[in-house]
Amino acid sequence: MLVEFLANRGDWAQVMPGARACLFSLREGSCSMPLRLEPLHFEALFCLAGSITLTRQDGSTLTAGARQVLLLTDLSDLAGARAETPLEGVLVAVDARGARESLKTICGLLGGLTLDTGRVRMWMAGRGGCAVEGATDWSRAAFADLDRLPHSEQARWCVWKSVELLYRLSAQDEQETDALPGPFLDRNIARSLAKTRRYMEEHLDEPLTISTLSRRACLSATAFKAGFRRLYGLPVHTWLRQRRMERAAELLCTPGLNLEEVAKAVGYSSVSQFAAAFRQWYGLPPGQYRKNV
Repeated sequence: MLVEFLANRGDWAQVMPGARACLFSLREGSCSMPLRLEPLHFEALFCLAGSITLTRQDGSTLTAGARQVLLLTDLSDLAGARAETPLEGVLVAVDARGARESLKTICGLLGGLTLDTGRVRMWMAGRGGCAVEGATDWSRAAFADLDRLPHSEQARWCVWKSVELLYRLSAQDEQETDALPGPFLDRNIARSLAKTRRYMEEHLDEPLTISTLSRRACLSATAFKAGFRRLYGLPVHTWLRQRRMERAAELLCTPGLNLEEVAKAVGYSSVSQFAAAFRQWYGLPPGQYRKNV
């Protein structure tokens, strides 16, 4: 989304394989943004001035303003995005596949640090693929240091802080990632929904129906669907389809598994149904995806 918006509007730099950054300062009036984000890409905007407001399909909004970091991994639940200028900041754009080796190198240099990117994807999926970090102690410190750096070092700094944020999200306590109640959502219901969500994650190969899942959560089907969307930001079926496709993409990178085995592992009884769903989600058939990895 922001990559397309800033394509010809800032100073781009390739910081490391799979990660580049753009320093920009826009003065024109408010304007809408394209709702496009390539699969397995994510964006982190370190906003210095101005704001960006995202509007979801249900009419709710999320705004990132000055001294906040906007994180984007999925735009499918959005109806619109608008920038209020003057808008200034640093955008970090990451291709997850291209950055894989870079992250391995960084983790190796830090004594074998483990980054649970799957957990981060789940955390982001629970927020509809869009989240704002700040104002927190971490974000205040990150922006204070950014202010002190020369312009030539700001792109590298924001890429480094993006990796640090990835680590923070992957290492935070499970209770914090899974059981934070949404607006007006009872904490006991939130915990029940989090437990059911973990069950779904562990049983992607099985038929998972609303009736079965709502019984596990001890809720009516209506209350389960409404609560799940409020807590995780997506309808149950959309979340489940997203997680199955993400898991399939991971399995396609595993040597020795054929397409039938991958399809069964994510709940599809036939390769043709799986291939059609995968192509609709990622824009290319699973066989081609495997060759490109």
